[in-house]
Amino acid sequence: MKNKATTGIVLSILTVIIGMILNFQEFLMGSPATLKNLIVTFAYIIMWMLIITRSTKFKNRGVMRYYSIFWILTLFLSILTGYVNSIGAQVDWAIPFAILLLGQWYGINFFVGSFFTASIIMAFISLVMLTITVISLKQTK
Repeated sequence: MKNKATTGIVLSILTVIIGMILNFQEFLMGSPATLKNLIVTFAYIIMWMLIITRSTKFKNRGVMRYYSIFWILTLFLSILTGYVNSIGAQVDWAIPFAILLLGQWYGINFFVGSFFTASIIMAFISLVMLTITVISLKQTK
C-alpha cells in the first residue's frame, strides 16, 4: 500500500514538473499560447484526473490530503492571478509559486484573449479538482 501511495505522489510531482518545463518558455515571455501549450494543458488535466482516480481506489488519506492541499494552493494562486490582472497589484512573493503551479495552464490562453479570463477558468477547474479530492478524502474514512 505504501508503494502505491509513493507512486501517486511521485507521479503527481512529475506531472507538475513536466508540464512546467514544456510550457515555461511561452509562460515566461507572455507569448501567445500555441497548440503545444494547449496539448500540454489538456494532458496535465487528464493526468491529474487519472492520478486522483487511481489514488482514490487505494483509499490513502495522506495522499488525498496532499492532493487537496495542492489544489487549494492552485486555486488560491489562480484567484490571486485574476486579482493581480484586474487591478494591477504587486505580489512579487507569489511569482515562484505561480511559475511552479500555473505554467501548466498556459494552454488556456489559446482560447481566451485575456489573462483575467484564463485565471477564472483555472480557478474553476481547480475548484472542481479540489471538490473531487475532498469528496474522495471523505470517502476514505
